[in-house]
Amino acid sequence: MILKAKVLGSSNLGIYLRVAGRYLLTPKGVSRSLEGLADKLGLKIVEASVYESRMLGVLTVANSRALLLPSLSSERELRDLREKLDVEVHALPTTKLTALGNDIVANDYGAIVHPSFTDHELDIIAKLLGVKVMRGRVGGIPVVGSLVVANNRGCLISPSADDSELKGISDTLGVECLKGTINDGVIYVRVGLVACDSGALVGFPTTPIEIENLAEALKIEP
Repeated sequence: MILKAKVLGSSNLGIYLRVAGRYLLTPKGVSRSLEGLADKLGLKIVEASVYESRMLGVLTVANSRALLLPSLSSERELRDLREKLDVEVHALPTTKLTALGNDIVANDYGAIVHPSFTDHELDIIAKLLGVKVMRGRVGGIPVVGSLVVANNRGCLISPSADDSELKGISDTLGVECLKGTINDGVIYVRVGLVACDSGALVGFPTTPIEIENLAEALKIEP
């Protein structure tokens, strides 16, 4: 099931939302507008903030095992999420890259990360998410988390990806990747798309052709 949504009046909902296991993390004060949509996808809404920010999709990354937050997150924010979620919640001790949602894309089989992460940081990410990790780019751009959306069935990747990048990302995530756009031609697909294994939320400008394509890519019903 693919449903259209707005967050804070914006169709760039991937900036604000993060799926972590069976939860949909939302900024505080917006959960009521998304409750019906989350129910249809089988997700439970949890309101949160990270570094006092509403941009949960930009700052966090998750699979069904763990949710990773930047080290800027407060102890109160970490404790709040640990009390509400049944997935592990960790602050990633990295000093340079803090927009984890832009810099990492992950599912339950693998993760692709920004090339600037150190070997030590790759080891930490692999251990916390419980998956193999590979550095990558899409169309030569290092913010892979903005250009790829994956669930455990498939992957939608920006049309800027070349064949070598697409194969490497597909092999690491363990799913087939298809190219496509969101929100009527936007190549940064994460900006307008939040997905789980049962469905997805997309921005209102997303066209019927884009919906059909992403349904095929993520292997969910349109």
